[in-house]
Amino acid sequence: MPHPWDTGDHERNWQGYFIPAMSVLRNRVGARTHAELRDAENDLVEARVIELREDPNLLGDRTDLAYLRAIHRQLFQDIYVWAGDLRTVGIEKEDESFCAPGGISRPMEHVAAEIYQLDRLRAVGEGDLAGQVAYRYDYVNYAHPFREGNGRSTREFFDLLLSERGSGLDWGKTDLEELHGACHVARANSDLTGLVAMFKGILD
Repeated sequence: MPHPWDTGDHERNWQGYFIPAMSVLRNRVGARTHAELRDAENDLVEARVIELREDPNLLGDRTDLAYLRAIHRQLFQDIYVWAGDLRTVGIEKEDESFCAPGGISRPMEHVAAEIYQLDRLRAVGEGDLAGQVAYRYDYVNYAHPFREGNGRSTREFFDLLLSERGSGLDWGKTDLEELHGACHVARANSDLTGLVAMFKGILD
């Protein structure tokens, strides 16, 4: 029997992600409100991040869509049955549309190929790093592969990638409002200026 979010019908899929007659996503922790789900995510995902940082080999060594899916599965396995699975519905936030479900692999293939060509960003000079990260972050953000948890998974994707060259991202130097605003402008106006500036400010 298919999962209720994977029926082949978009509207049924959309509703299938939610607890019936509620606006809260189906979850493993029994959360019935958005606040309960948010608190559970914050606690359980943080524990899985620590576990991942201690053993990044849990993910394999290819920085591609499968790698991002493995990150999402690792982080959200305690919260969602569909952790690591690609979303089956379209997603929009305000006036911004993300990649259609059937096209998610294409931007990620582009990102993976370029990361490989740049020796996992180790071939990028310090002066160019913020721009190179911003460009690829924009692509991964557009792919938005999952029903929920894209932001955390994408940040972890780049944290782990940059750690291989001895760099890092201090997310404490920015906030979600700045990040989301820069991502929105990058996608809506094809303007990476804000995203590049943000990464310049948080790269270690």
